Amino acid sequence: MKSINSLITASVLLLICNSSVQADNFSADNYLFGDIGGIRSQMHNAGIDVSLGYTFETGGNLTGGQHHATSYADQTVLGVNFDLEKLLDLSDANFHVALTNRGGQSQNINDKAEIGQLMQSIEVFGRGRVTRISEFYYEQKLLSDDLNIKLGRMNVGAEFGAFQCEFAYLGFCGSQFGNVNSTVYNWPISQWAGVVKYKLAPEWYVKTGVYQMNPSWLKNSQNLNLGSPHGTLGVTIPVELAWMPNLNDLPGTYKLGYWHDTVGGEGLYYNQDGNPLTIDGGKARQHDSKDGAYFVAEQQVTSVDGDSARGLSVFLMGTLNDQDITTVDKSLALGVNYQGPFAARPTDKWGLAAKYLHVNDSIADSAQLYNDNHALYMPIQETETVIASYYKFQVTKYSAIRPEIQYIHNPGGISENNDAWVVTLKGDIAF
Repeated sequence: MKSINSLITASVLLLICNSSVQADNFSADNYLFGDIGGIRSQMHNAGIDVSLGYTFETGGNLTGGQHHATSYADQTVLGVNFDLEKLLDLSDANFHVALTNRGGQSQNINDKAEIGQLMQSIEVFGRGRVTRISEFYYEQKLLSDDLNIKLGRMNVGAEFGAFQCEFAYLGFCGSQFGNVNSTVYNWPISQWAGVVKYKLAPEWYVKTGVYQMNPSWLKNSQNLNLGSPHGTLGVTIPVELAWMPNLNDLPGTYKLGYWHDTVGGEGLYYNQDGNPLTIDGGKARQHDSKDGAYFVAEQQVTSVDGDSARGLSVFLMGTLNDQDITTVDKSLALGVNYQGPFAARPTDKWGLAAKYLHVNDSIADSAQLYNDNHALYMPIQETETVIASYYKFQVTKYSAIRPEIQYIHNPGGISENNDAWVVTLKGDIAF
């Protein structure tokens, strides 16, 4: 394994060192280190683009939870894209590699303060404080770029239900259906996969994929494994249809998706004999597969003096998850983002959003059944609502900070839990 990793590193360095083509119409202003004496331009023109980004998130609860607590997490991503047409004369082909290191404290705000909420206030937290292979795939475009094929190591959320990640609160950041389904992996986890995307028309595409479902990828010991560990249980198959119009010359994106996995999981209400778990105990009923659906809609609705680079956008996201297996069976998010709220700061951004999370009725029914038959009381989970707002200060072209405030109503969907106010600070820099 060490020899394979060393070979990859040596190959990357060799390609970088051999990149000597002169820069042409290339700007490196979006990076802290700029053009590095012309090296970045030379690499770009030779077919190699290297990116290094760092994100930190920190925060604490002002009210709510069992006690006050703060937490900190960060993420560093090294990405390299090889344009194989420039490097190897392979037409319309690329190879992409991304390594992600997550660091910081071992517990999120939610756990340290014992707030009990369903989604994290710091989205970059989790999946182990290690360096992982997040992407390692070959991409080929065919049929005048109408057909796009990717093969290699990928994660579901980067390709299906993808959404921007300005908020620190997980419920408004990235692909949502992977946040509540244990067999769907988002960044930084990756697994072997194949994805095919076909452009139906200039504004329409359809894509599908097949992803290996192996919980061993969650282990820290698999962080830089380029092989495939034991433990593959099945596959996850997502399908997505998207429409990307310009309505009144303002961009929009509308996605509708469905996914199915052949793994399934344990049921929430019945045991293997068909009796309620909370009464008879035993092993939970095993389901051989599970399904879900999602939608993502984002539309810019205003511009400023004809400048579409500034203006208000609205977004709406929803998930429908397996009724027998998934704890959060429904979710809905509605929000707005305003790019360039002030003429003097056209690259700043402001956002406000609300999230509705519905806990599966099977869990509430189980708790009610338990309460009817026991002296001890089990809290009943129903719905949780979160409202969050951030302001993004674009400090430079390559760095930004975002203070954010979050209000969590009925954490965990339990009305007895105290509502919580959480403040966070998110920052990122591109080197």
